[in-house]
Amino acid sequence: MSGNTSVAVTGVTKSALDALIAQHGEGSIPASLRYDALARYEELPVRSSIRGGRTWKHDLAKLDLSGIVPFETHAGAELSLETLSPAARAKGVTIERFSVARERHRVAFDAAFGSAIVTRDDKFASLALAFTNHGVFIDVPAGVAIDEPLLVGYEARETAIFPYTLVALGAGARATVVERLSGIADAPLVCGIAEFVLAERAHLTYSVDQRLSTQTRAIFTRRAVLGDDAQLDISFAELGGKHIVSRFRSAETGRGSRTGVVALFFSDGDQHIDIETETVHAAANTRSETIVRSAGTDRGQGRYLGNIKILPDAHGADASLRDDALLLSEKAHIDSVPALEIAANDVKAFHGATVGAISEDEIFYAQSRGIARADAERMIALGFFEPAVSRFPIGELRDEIRTALENKIASKAVLHSV
Repeated sequence: MSGNTSVAVTGVTKSALDALIAQHGEGSIPASLRYDALARYEELPVRSSIRGGRTWKHDLAKLDLSGIVPFETHAGAELSLETLSPAARAKGVTIERFSVARERHRVAFDAAFGSAIVTRDDKFASLALAFTNHGVFIDVPAGVAIDEPLLVGYEARETAIFPYTLVALGAGARATVVERLSGIADAPLVCGIAEFVLAERAHLTYSVDQRLSTQTRAIFTRRAVLGDDAQLDISFAELGGKHIVSRFRSAETGRGSRTGVVALFFSDGDQHIDIETETVHAAANTRSETIVRSAGTDRGQGRYLGNIKILPDAHGADASLRDDALLLSEKAHIDSVPALEIAANDVKAFHGATVGAISEDEIFYAQSRGIARADAERMIALGFFEPAVSRFPIGELRDEIRTALENKIASKAVLHSV
């Protein structure tokens, strides 16, 4: 998806959508669906739960997108797809650019598209659908297991990008996908959608490594639907960006399905990071586990909203959520809002949250063994994140996340009191 335009059309308006379709065509999303999504974006209010708290400087209700270029020019963005091995291709695995996915893989694409996400109730998911200009379709046929990780990379440049990632696994299929998000300083906005559609007994491991520029705002809506005995292990490392809003929902509609969620974020400077996860237990004997680790330093702001919803038919559900936050400066602020909604009998459900600073007892213990205070603080902060980092797939990715966390800690003065 590339090209040049002599006159850039700015803003997220009908004129801009007209220009996008004229330059690039409908792609895999019909024009009627795009225009309908734009109308919903214009009509829907910003959800109160993502407008920020009293200490936040960013309010999405006041977001001005009139100056952005909402479709790719020659300097817009890059999308990298790692080439599948011959063995994976021989098994029928598909990894395709979203723009041509429906044309080339219509049956598989139509079976998955829209199965996990409905954008009609969400302002920014509607915006992402209307202006989708990048993306990836991954399809793993029934019974196929892929040992190699599938790597997808989105690089934001001078213009806004609206990526759509669609992953479909057939019955008994297994795959690991790593999504990397990066960009340069001038990229204003990344607004995207991801949906994961898992048939019975499928197992998807999906990781997000987000290190966008400190000048970039990103808003992501990711949703999954799981069949009988399907399993999704998803992990988020939200380490970049100026203002990040990341929302994930898993619908466990199949009996015995399982969702494992791991999220970590570290807000420093003037970063605002807002993470929301929800697991909906809609069938019997479903399970979920959510682990969140976060830290804030400088004037960094963060918030985690975690919800476990157990519906009336989800007898035998087993759900847990643990969220721990570490404050490393007096001006940093992190809110933790865990919640449970239970409408079934014979279930197990737990949630817990802590927000605090490095304790003097921990510092004293390390210093008593000859470790300097600064080194002790660094070691304690890194160790705090390890329960989350260790859940990410692929040793190389775990090492990169540890290095990024260490760099954040090392570049700031770590205080032990709040």
